[in-house]
Amino acid sequence: MSLLIAALLALTPVTSEQAKHALPAVDLSDLTDLQRGAFMDVAADVLNYAGCPETLALCLDPREKDPHALRMAQLVKQLVKDSVQPPAIVQVLERYYASFDARQRLRLHDGNCAVEGKGPVSIVEFSDYQCPHCAAALAPLTALVNADRQGQVRLCSKYFPFASHPRARVAALCAEYARSKGKFWQMNAALFANQEALEDADLKKYAGQVGLDGDEMLKEAYSGKFDAVVEKHLREGMAAGVESTPTLLIDGRQYNLPVTPFYLAWTVDDELQWKKEKGWKFPASHNGSKLEDGAAGLLHRRSARGPESHHRLGRRPQLSGAKSPARRVEEG
Repeated sequence: MSLLIAALLALTPVTSEQAKHALPAVDLSDLTDLQRGAFMDVAADVLNYAGCPETLALCLDPREKDPHALRMAQLVKQLVKDSVQPPAIVQVLERYYASFDARQRLRLHDGNCAVEGKGPVSIVEFSDYQCPHCAAALAPLTALVNADRQGQVRLCSKYFPFASHPRARVAALCAEYARSKGKFWQMNAALFANQEALEDADLKKYAGQVGLDGDEMLKEAYSGKFDAVVEKHLREGMAAGVESTPTLLIDGRQYNLPVTPFYLAWTVDDELQWKKEKGWKFPASHNGSKLEDGAAGLLHRRSARGPESHHRLGRRPQLSGAKSPARRVEEG
């Protein structure tokens, strides 16, 4: 807690006028003074993911005219609004953009699962029916596929029941039975809506509510008929590095932003743009050498810059009428 307080105190409040003077390309008028201060700190620290090969703050110079920097700024702004602290934002952004690298992507089969929606972007979700975060993810994912980005994305639902959740596996088996009868999404919604009540009698009741034979469902679930599917999903998840649920993989890259409507739509748009641009790229540097491709080089470029270089390139934008910011407290 003391480190958090120290970090907050280290932020210098920035007025709307100061922000407009320092970064005229970005509208920060709807942020608080402290939020604008947090935005400035992140912009001075994080590297742009494509196009202009400098910190976000330098790439937001209107002379750069870099659409990637403007888009990244909107993501930073939303994270700041959601009260994520600057050091965490930098880490989230670096992981997020690095995940687009083709070498980070996994090949996942999306033909052995229930699929909702159609589109060029594939989302594979590993979930557990006794996981509250999975239940919370249902509504935004459904809205993404059926409304917000309809026609652009498809969702594949895979089972990842944890052994610590005693009714998650049998719930998954019942969901697979429902899939065999063309009723997966209805049963899926019923299971998540009632994840505190998943005993056999409850499962039988939910089956009846969605038009299925509850007795037959339980008989087939316990017969081992659907074990192979659940086991296959588990093996795929473990091979993909799934450690918690829900885990989303978008065209094979692991998603690390919040599972809320804004960020889900944002990442689908990013994926479509990545396909259009055929990867994030930087132009040749001033000395004629080629920089590493886009997000794939973010972490390497960041670590390769020494403290002095980092401080010089990543300094906060100059604020008119602002005092020098307090020295940031570093953890560790």
